[in-house]
Amino acid sequence: MLSTVRAVSYPKESKLSPLYKSAYFIDAFAVTLPAKRHKDYTADALGRVVFSDLPTWFTLLMWIRDQVMPIFSVKPSTEIQAAADKQGIETIFVFPVLSREDNEVIVGENDSHLDFRTSVLIRESRLGAVGDEDDGVRGRELVATTVVHCHGLLGKAYITVIKVFHVMIVRYSLARVPGRLMKDN
Repeated sequence: MLSTVRAVSYPKESKLSPLYKSAYFIDAFAVTLPAKRHKDYTADALGRVVFSDLPTWFTLLMWIRDQVMPIFSVKPSTEIQAAADKQGIETIFVFPVLSREDNEVIVGENDSHLDFRTSVLIRESRLGAVGDEDDGVRGRELVATTVVHCHGLLGKAYITVIKVFHVMIVRYSLARVPGRLMKDN
């Protein structure tokens, strides 16, 4: 089951907010979480749901990226994962966890072409919770925010090429979260 994902304003409550002003690329999308047990979720756990069981087309795109981008001195995802493992840094998918709180987890990487951060943030919902009976409980929503700072033309060209795929995978991954949580209940 896929839920509705909507573009939202960049969350002011995110630890990424100081990076917004100087970002080359930034986006934020939200999905309303199920009313059942909505207070039991941590951002870390939901971040793992967002980045798990990714579709084949995304895996293929990552493989292509990993074959092509090292030509331009950009780290492949396997190297990002290995470097984090070597330093004892936990990862979600292949991305190092840079910050973790109950309501927000931030992953990211600095590379020669760009630096990126992705926040998975739980906040009070702007809409009613999925499955509530309009009982006044607003529920919570999960917001994924990505901030990119580019280093020169390569970074700008890279983000221009992948932007459409980035938006597709973020929206798809967020849309699956409520259904997966309801299935687990």
